[in-house]
Amino acid sequence: MTLHLNDKAENLSELEKAMNALTIILTVVLIICISMETFLGELSSEDEDSSIYLTIQFWICGYFLLDFIVMLFLSQNKKRFFWRYFIVIFLSIPYVYLSKMFSISFSGEMTYLLRFIPVLRGGAALIVLSRLVIRNSITSLFISYIVLFFALIYFQTLIFYVFEAGVNEQIKSYYDVLWWASMTVTTVGSNIIAVTAVGKVSTAVLAVIGMTTLPIFTVYITSIMQRWSQSSDTKQELPKVA
Repeated sequence: MTLHLNDKAENLSELEKAMNALTIILTVVLIICISMETFLGELSSEDEDSSIYLTIQFWICGYFLLDFIVMLFLSQNKKRFFWRYFIVIFLSIPYVYLSKMFSISFSGEMTYLLRFIPVLRGGAALIVLSRLVIRNSITSLFISYIVLFFALIYFQTLIFYVFEAGVNEQIKSYYDVLWWASMTVTTVGSNIIAVTAVGKVSTAVLAVIGMTTLPIFTVYITSIMQRWSQSSDTKQELPKVA
């Protein structure tokens, strides 16, 4: 009986790993679609209903909701699972697709920002998957932080580029935005000043991300060095066998 329960738990864990891995892959697809529409200028198209992203977002968000329903059905404590992860439901809704379907009008700025909400679902899946795959909790959290750190920086560069390009004379290409991001996230300060409200918010958000995330790298590296030092000291203290 115990063996059977262990096998069931192991199979459930493997299923959870597979579903979270697929969620991350589909999130990358969403990011690629947003990036292509951003750099190709399709966001400014008047016929937004024909956007390939809307269809892709709909089906991917459908999988995100299916993933939540399946894991809820397989969980032993369904009530606890629901209240612990109910936020995933709001991250899995294709807001842009539904707004077009029901003819709900948003500003261009809001419509663009709504595209990033389902992407956050991939961040949650990354954290869960890293904890399942990597036994060391500190290392799994560190890897999650690194990926989320660079992902958030990239999202901020896209947002800054969309809202500042054509308005800010200092933004002539995406490479200017990369310079702005690198100087802002390290809190050094950039010579590129945002002129739009969204650009100013992105600058503040990026600075906060840098101040709160970069120290984590220092703490992790320090902990590794301490463990290596303790391990080295322990080996030296072991008595030699003749």
